Amino acid sequence: MVTAAQRRSAFKALHETRKAFLMPNPFDIGSARILDGMRFDAIATSSAGFAWAQGVKDAEGLVSRDEALAHAADIIAVTSLPVNGDLENGFGDSPDDVVETIKGAIEVGLAGCSIEDYSQDPQHPFYALDLAVERIKAASDYIAREAPDFVLTARSEGPVKSDHELEMTIKRLKAFVEAGADCVYAPMLKDKAQISRVLNEVDAPLNILAGRKNFHLTRKELADLGVARISIGAGLARLAYSTFTAAAEDMKDGGSFGCFDREETAETPVNFEDFMKARL
Repeated sequence: MVTAAQRRSAFKALHETRKAFLMPNPFDIGSARILDGMRFDAIATSSAGFAWAQGVKDAEGLVSRDEALAHAADIIAVTSLPVNGDLENGFGDSPDDVVETIKGAIEVGLAGCSIEDYSQDPQHPFYALDLAVERIKAASDYIAREAPDFVLTARSEGPVKSDHELEMTIKRLKAFVEAGADCVYAPMLKDKAQISRVLNEVDAPLNILAGRKNFHLTRKELADLGVARISIGAGLARLAYSTFTAAAEDMKDGGSFGCFDREETAETPVNFEDFMKARL
């Protein structure tokens, strides 16, 4: 049986190649089993996907640290792959809160996790840079003592539409690297020129979010740029729930059941029940 230390080591090594390894995000045990069967290099939890599965909104403090870590443990239990944890803002504002979250992440067997600078406070949505850096530094120091191969990803959640906004994001990412982050992540990045600029100015593996509308760069293009990791975020969960909702609306409003004819298409002739039987 693969150990937590082996998963951490394998996960860290994936980042060192900087070849845009693909890390999709399951949202429950069933979707984790499917992705495990497809043998991706690694998978990651999705805070939004898990929140939606619980019937609540994401990033509003409605999922607790214990719930998120228990969900991560469920995912880890059904795969031998390294699992990264989407642990939002660390479930608290202070550096000590973040350290407590990192401690729990290591204990449940996560190979790494991401910590955001989004505060969940509508009046002040992003932590001041000094505090954001202090939070990452505290997490990094704890990891260095307890599990050096654990991959700490620092996320800058701010917009990047203007040159000034991009400069502020780059400033934050560079500060997070200096504070000890192993990987950086700015979810708003999707323009090739912006990604190139970040890669040129920030000396750390970069995660790019591909699971969203109007993202048209390919994995090869991202690898050629030097991107280390591609995550899907809530993309798979959004597709699953969108399809579910559309089918329910068809039944309720149209009174017909043709939606189930779309379950299998000529392009993707996968029988879900047969696939799951093979995994269980």
